[in-house]
Amino acid sequence: MLRLLTIVLLVASASASPGLGFAALAEEDISGNNQAGEAGLELKRPLAVQVTDSNRPVPGVRVRFRVLSEPAGTDSARLSDTLVTTDPLGFARSRLRLGAAPGDYRVRVTARGDELVFAATALRRRWYLVTVIELLGGLALFLFGLYYGSKGLRRLAGGRLRQLLFSLTSNRVLGALVGVVVTVVFQSSGATTVLLIGMASAGILGLGQALGVILGADIGTTITVQVLAFRLFDYALAVAVLGFILMNAHRRLRDAGQAIFGFGLVFFSLKVVLTATEPLNHVPQVTGALAGLGAHPWLGLLFALVFTALVRSSAATIGIVVGLSFSGLIDLAGAVPFILGANIGTSFAAVLASWRTGVEARRIAFGHVLFKVIIVGACLPLLPWLTQLVAATAGDLPRQVANAHTLINLAALVLFLPLLTPYRKLIERLVRPRPGESFGPRYLAGGAVESPELAVAQATREVLRMADRVQRMYHRALAVFIERDKTGRREVVATDDQVDRLETDIIGFLARISQEELNEEQSRKTAALYHVTDHLEHIADIVSKSLMAHARKRIEEGLAFSDEGIEEIRGFHAEVGKNIQAAIACITTWDQQLARRLAACKDWGNARQHELQARHLERLCQGLKPTLDTSSVHLDFIADLERVNFHCSRIGAAVAGLPARPARRR
Repeated sequence: MLRLLTIVLLVASASASPGLGFAALAEEDISGNNQAGEAGLELKRPLAVQVTDSNRPVPGVRVRFRVLSEPAGTDSARLSDTLVTTDPLGFARSRLRLGAAPGDYRVRVTARGDELVFAATALRRRWYLVTVIELLGGLALFLFGLYYGSKGLRRLAGGRLRQLLFSLTSNRVLGALVGVVVTVVFQSSGATTVLLIGMASAGILGLGQALGVILGADIGTTITVQVLAFRLFDYALAVAVLGFILMNAHRRLRDAGQAIFGFGLVFFSLKVVLTATEPLNHVPQVTGALAGLGAHPWLGLLFALVFTALVRSSAATIGIVVGLSFSGLIDLAGAVPFILGANIGTSFAAVLASWRTGVEARRIAFGHVLFKVIIVGACLPLLPWLTQLVAATAGDLPRQVANAHTLINLAALVLFLPLLTPYRKLIERLVRPRPGESFGPRYLAGGAVESPELAVAQATREVLRMADRVQRMYHRALAVFIERDKTGRREVVATDDQVDRLETDIIGFLARISQEELNEEQSRKTAALYHVTDHLEHIADIVSKSLMAHARKRIEEGLAFSDEGIEEIRGFHAEVGKNIQAAIACITTWDQQLARRLAACKDWGNARQHELQARHLERLCQGLKPTLDTSSVHLDFIADLERVNFHCSRIGAAVAGLPARPARRR
């Protein structure tokens, strides 16, 4: 509606008859001015004016309505009546059908020399569907751009990021700085926390170290929001084009170009959101609801919490709030609750990541959530003062929104950093180990997959952990066989279940790594680790299903081997054991020469088996009773040791990058 002051100015500027007044019905908010409707359709409310004389209605006055202007290239706007006589209450009304083109329309109303101008806005047909699609599309572009740009940054950081993470110390300030840097690279404090959970599960860092990094990570994510608050979306496509050119100009510039291209999409998505929300300014229900968020902060907080938990990005939620602030749909009082809710919502990714992990990882996730809940709980009673403080930090609303996010997380850093030691002790008391926590992978941090170099390093550590268990099974098997150890046999068989669990998780993790964009070395190592894992699992199966079957037969039947036979088994077992050790060394060092020497041991294993079989045949010919009684078990045990040696040689071949062969089973 035209405000009363505006109406007065319009009337004053017109040549009015003495004592005659003429005004739109602004005081009753029914004049029909400043309406918005769909192009080509009639406005919901008529355009209404009242003619008065000394504040008394004047009937019978002829009032003329005429379309004054409409968008260029169209003249299809129509009025239901162009000449209307005022009724006994001095009212004159006419209905406007908007033209086919979206844009601004003006209607001039004249009576006895007085003049008023009505404004109306035509929106696109079914604009509400377009708005929803553009909002969802803008959100998708934002998340994709953030992910894609972050991916380029992570590859650009490469080994430096891994070294930074592994060099964490107990210095809480250094940990916070590391958190800032890592989150700037990952573009997500949630992703950083998930990565920390995996590292804590692996025993790489402790709870106290991780808590300091989390505080820094929360600061790191504010940098992204600060950049979004600049009006860079006007140049977003130029940034994206620059990134695309760099991606395709040279291989060395690819990662930097990908980062620039991704962030160009992020800023373009803000422009999409801004365009999509423009029609909402003409919907009183929407503007009223957003304006009321300041009076009901819990609504905005809960909505932002749920939305952030679903999209797993506080930057996305606050980025949309920044977009709404650019269009004037939300004020600072309504924006701050969204920021608080997004701060809590971003911690849910860590909770999900820690659900089936060890106690240390669960403590980190719980500590992250508690950080957020405490700071939000402290801010809620202080919202009026917090809003005033933030308003004083900048003149424009988008910058104020970004500053609010930064100040809240800085307050958390200042509050918690000096108290990390007692806070850690509190978390340790609140989160206790579960009774009989199940065995599982230790180094496969889900967040590491997005950083291929770090993910390959983590997978290698888990494969080495699996190899260590397989090696212990192998060495324990000989003692069980010779000493007829029933308990030891059951323990070796139970360890095979652990190896099977590790194989399943490692293969799944390697499959996820393979879906990322890998360089040649990362792709080679990922493929090699897949084959290594497969061969280690075969060795474990040979030990648990074959060697332990021989041990059970010896225990149940009381078989007594000749001294020569036992020594042959001991000797071959020790020789193959050295090759298992060499296989572990190959995985640890990726030494190509060592791997090729190990791959060549396949022929040695075959020759050694034939040699031992010939010796056994000589003893059989001598008619020795122990040899006759144990012949089948002896020969099968020797053959199984050769099978173990075969898989060791294939591990060497996998590390050396030699052509893969099908795993052999007998």
